[in-house]
Order: sequence, then C-alpha cells, then structure tokens
Amino acid sequence: MQTSLKKLISIGLTGATIFGASYAYAAFSILEFAFYSDASYSTVVGERVVNQCTNSSYTTGTVTSYMRIVGSESCAGGGIRR
Repeated sequence: MQTSLKKLISIGLTGATIFGASYAYAAFSILEFAFYSDASYSTVVGERVVNQCTNSSYTTGTVTSYMRIVGSESCAGGGIRR
C-alpha cells in the first residue's frame, strides 16, 4: 500500500513539475502593440515591440493611451500570431 501511494505521489509531482515548467516558459513572449490616434482605433500612429525573452523593447511613432496588442509570439518561436 505504501509503495502504491509513493508511486502516485511521485507521478503527481512529476506532472505538476512539467506543467509548471511549461507554464513558466510560455509566460515569456514577444508582444507587438499598435498605438492609435483616437478611440476609433482606425489610424495607427505608433508601434511598440516588447521582447520579454531578452528583456528589451522598441518603440516608434507616437505613444497614446489608445493601444491594442496586434501580435504575439512565444519565446520558443513559431512566428508572430495576429
């Protein structure tokens, strides 16, 4: 009985470790933001790319309070999703 319980606990901990590691890795990504001129969100006036994988960012144009995420990519790669 004790051996079965130890195996069950071991399997559970292994699963939790794998899930936790994959979640932590997926939490980092490259995010692309667009800044718009007004609340109509029709005219893009600026852009920001935040790379959480390398802890860097790049901004061009005008930064406004009208912002949307327009693309993202995990650190593992695979292209920017839009």
